[in-house]
Amino acid sequence: MKLAAEHGGGKLYDTEDSDIRLMTLSGSWHEMGVQYGTLAKADMEPMWDALVAPMIKNGWTTEEDARELWGKNIYERASRRKQQFFDGLAEGMGWPVDKVVLLDQGGIMAVYQAKMHSFSGCSSLYASGAATVDGNTYVARNMDWGEEFCNFKTYCTVFNPVDGSNSVASVTWPGWTFPVTAINDKGVYVDMHDGTSMGGQVIAAARPCFEHRVFDFLCDGDSTSAVSARFGATRVEFPSIWGIADASGDKCSYETTLYDSRRRLPDGDGDVLAVVNTFLNQDWGLHIRDTISNSLTRYKNVEARAADSHGKLDAAKMREIFELTLFNEDGSFRENGGPTKPKKQDADLTNYTIAADLNNLQLWVRLPPSNGEWQHFDLKALFA
Repeated sequence: MKLAAEHGGGKLYDTEDSDIRLMTLSGSWHEMGVQYGTLAKADMEPMWDALVAPMIKNGWTTEEDARELWGKNIYERASRRKQQFFDGLAEGMGWPVDKVVLLDQGGIMAVYQAKMHSFSGCSSLYASGAATVDGNTYVARNMDWGEEFCNFKTYCTVFNPVDGSNSVASVTWPGWTFPVTAINDKGVYVDMHDGTSMGGQVIAAARPCFEHRVFDFLCDGDSTSAVSARFGATRVEFPSIWGIADASGDKCSYETTLYDSRRRLPDGDGDVLAVVNTFLNQDWGLHIRDTISNSLTRYKNVEARAADSHGKLDAAKMREIFELTLFNEDGSFRENGGPTKPKKQDADLTNYTIAADLNNLQLWVRLPPSNGEWQHFDLKALFA
């Protein structure tokens, strides 16, 4: 990796893939916000121009209303650490703080305005114990959404706070500071999946941002059980599915709606759990149904490929499984396929893929649409 810029305790690196960048931050939450805003400004501005500005230009909302509902209100409901971070981010960007928070919430606002299809194509696999080659915990995940996200850089951002909180690494697009895919320095991993196909495309805009709370959970929680307890005690603002795993092999998912949630545990020996965008916990009493992004086929493929490699799963094998495509070129399902969609053949495509070793804190990131190479991040070294 090549150092591209630095500011205070923050550094921005270019990887061998020009569309994947590493940003490391260190200091107080305000200081890390300043570093983020200063280093990532050039990559954040295209996010605003593509995701937020069109909704204002086309009259779907006004900037004043959007900054009130998705900026000021979200800021007021955030934890003190997030407020301090946003204050610093605004300082580094040279933007008002409510505009910075509005960008952070731009994707959720677009779904709220019914101007963006929700990210319903994500797939994950968590494996440990007898399923893996050494008993360690390995995870892999596809983040699937729209083609427009292929135009943005993908950031691996490492937060190293000095207030005693856990360090956290998050993979997402610049300006989105909530954890869609994240790992802390205790080896606790979370990822987010759209649940609106099951729980309804309804967003409770008056609630705090649950995704910000998940960042706090990772800063404060040292295990799946600690993070899981926080999930169970907090309501979401829109239906979503969250996977949680840690280095001990403990794993679960939460299937959430506005007014209820269900924790789903692995079947059988507990060594493997796959998550897609369908509610699979039978306690809901719902018919298990597919989504427009073929959740059940992705689920079947991921489970089958994990079974094929039972006892042999490691980071390399997880990467191999998540390189397998869902479709053939003609749009038919691939025989012995995987979950990945390098191009849009149903509702969305795979914007990025990650694989991680939670015991040794190693992370890999890949961009399937460009057929990119895996970029490796040694989180153990980056967590300072």
